[in-house]
Amino acid sequence: MKRLVRRNARRAIYPGLAALIIFAGAPRASADDSLNFPPTNFTIVNPADSTPIGVSRYSIESHGNRAVLRGENRYYNGLSDVETSNFELGDGPESARLIEFDHTFFNADGSIQERAHVDLKSGYGTCVDNSPGQQSEQSAMLIIPEDTWAGASVVIPIQQSLRAGEKGPQHLHVFNCAPSPKIFAISVQHDPGEAVWVPYRETALRVEVRPDFGWLNLIVSAFVPRLHAWFDPHDRWNFIGDEAARYYKGPPIMLVKARDDAPVASTQSKK
Repeated sequence: MKRLVRRNARRAIYPGLAALIIFAGAPRASADDSLNFPPTNFTIVNPADSTPIGVSRYSIESHGNRAVLRGENRYYNGLSDVETSNFELGDGPESARLIEFDHTFFNADGSIQERAHVDLKSGYGTCVDNSPGQQSEQSAMLIIPEDTWAGASVVIPIQQSLRAGEKGPQHLHVFNCAPSPKIFAISVQHDPGEAVWVPYRETALRVEVRPDFGWLNLIVSAFVPRLHAWFDPHDRWNFIGDEAARYYKGPPIMLVKARDDAPVASTQSKK
């Protein structure tokens, strides 16, 4: 039984976390802000040695009752990826709803390496994997809970919770390719106190995100890889960075909000 649980956990855990890795810069979290966030730059870092390996730029623009989050990540080796999330906006501060998500990863020659796409209204999701030896395209009709997010958009409900002063665990759902289209339950918890995040050289609150297996958490917790994100308690809980994998079974990366007076330092901060 334990062997089966471990094997199934490994298969499900990584895709659940991969859905969160590129929530690189959606700092405005509520509809009362019209999800409006000016272009913000991030440094992409190799967590193993703190070496900068690329740059990232995210912004959110509102147009009437719609908003679009767009992120561009460019690596010094020629790789790149573009993320786009479309939202419907309501009247309340927590009424932003994700309706479409796309994250496409490109090789240095401009060809598609990976792609994740979902229409949350129809439930139709598509996953493309053109990595060597794969060459697959998988689609599926999904049952999508109302609290489903994807990619960078997951920052929105996390910030709403922090700004509301909520202390307990937060339970959400995310879409991801793993490698086929799937919806995963996740649990969000934050540290009891703030601490200096060394790469940013400022006090921040660390948030831990992991797949939520319900009662199986007691069995598989030792095998669950942790994803961390950091938020600024002195700037409306805006997102300032994270550490995870680039995509499903992809290389680990760290994103750090760019600052003129705070070069990226050692990543050996609180883990």
